[in-house]
Amino acid sequence: MSSKAKVYCLNKTKGVGASSYLVECGGDEILIDCGLYQGKGFEEFNLKFPFNPKDLKAVILTHSHIDHSGRLPLLCKQGFHGKIYSTEPTKDFTELMLEDTLNLMADEAERENKEPLYSMEDLQKTMSLWETIDYHVEQEISSKFSFVFFNAGHILGSAIIMLKTKPNPKKEGKIIFSGDLGNPQNKLLPETEVLSEGDYCFIESTYGNRFHENLDQRGHELEDVIEKTILQKGVLMIPAFAMERTQELLFELNELVENKRIHHIPIFVDSPLGIKLTAVYQKYLTYFRLEAFKSVTDASDNFFDFPGLKFTLTAEESKTIASIPSPKIIMAGAGSSQGGRILHHEKRYLPDPNNILLIVGYQFEGSLGRKLVDGEKIVTIHGEKVSVKVEVKEISAYSAHADQTMLLDWVKPMRFSLKKVFIIHGDVEAKETLATRIRDEFGLITEIPDEKTIIEVSCGD
Repeated sequence: MSSKAKVYCLNKTKGVGASSYLVECGGDEILIDCGLYQGKGFEEFNLKFPFNPKDLKAVILTHSHIDHSGRLPLLCKQGFHGKIYSTEPTKDFTELMLEDTLNLMADEAERENKEPLYSMEDLQKTMSLWETIDYHVEQEISSKFSFVFFNAGHILGSAIIMLKTKPNPKKEGKIIFSGDLGNPQNKLLPETEVLSEGDYCFIESTYGNRFHENLDQRGHELEDVIEKTILQKGVLMIPAFAMERTQELLFELNELVENKRIHHIPIFVDSPLGIKLTAVYQKYLTYFRLEAFKSVTDASDNFFDFPGLKFTLTAEESKTIASIPSPKIIMAGAGSSQGGRILHHEKRYLPDPNNILLIVGYQFEGSLGRKLVDGEKIVTIHGEKVSVKVEVKEISAYSAHADQTMLLDWVKPMRFSLKKVFIIHGDVEAKETLATRIRDEFGLITEIPDEKTIIEVSCGD
């Protein structure tokens, strides 16, 4: 009997894109992640699965971001009826994010006279198949597969997957899927767990060629940007991802306000999804970093509610922000300025040099956020040309992704057991740089797979 398993890379790998891997062992098939691709040609890619969804035993989800979870309802629509496994927070977050994606698709479908990828009925079916698993608990899927979750520290509930493949009773292989690894400078979440062994490793490379500032510098930079905005009587716009970035920034802003390091000015969270996700965060306080958990339970300090903070859930509430005199802070989605309410604020405030645009997350190629970071002076928003005269400031230490040094530190303990490392989920330069560093530092074989790559892995040899 064969002692090999096969991994099929199904994601759009030219860029960060969507994440999805089909693993086959002894006739059984499972899926790791099922991400939605949002770049050029997204419809054609998203609609077609190069396998029969009915044949899958299970889907294991690393975390709730749409580029890892966004096609789950489509998978169910096309016949998947196995189990979906994730941590408990990931289940709650994914349901909210899929509902939000469905609403966006419905609006787009109406404008362009086409069908959404999936319906609310498909989403409800998806949630009915869910089973939540805690960290460090081994879960058997079939006689050929089991897995264990470890804390990835990327967003609340995110997981590294140790997939155990069992092609025959005498063989067991361990394939590590990093998912997205976290930035240990995050004040809310525990640090990324480090694994000591594995046969093969699939590691993300979002920041594989970049380095974050340190935590202390990050806090001072945020304070300086706010003080400059107040001095100029301007507007500080922060395009913030609804998940994690919004909540971490609220934690930091709470510290600045509570310690009187900044003047009280209006601070708006103008993101319906971000507001709903923040409520879920409050449900899972025990998943927080110990220091953050204690700050809530010991001092009764709700860092999602402080003087000057205003959540604008409805469209009507959002529209009133424009009438509030400056200085003010507006935190709104989406994080790469590819949609959401931030576009309305950017359209209004980008032409004023007294205002500041603060970038606190990864800006993927082709996004409006990337164009602004790259210094474009004229951009198009809602079909109109908009002059960019604001100062664009970037603080990369707020990224929820590990940087190059952190990625290398994570691989290091596994270096003696790994047979090969596959570099995934990053721009071309980031992948190539990280692959070279892993080869040079640890003497490991590295490979950058593309979406047609089929990887044969020997198990337990």
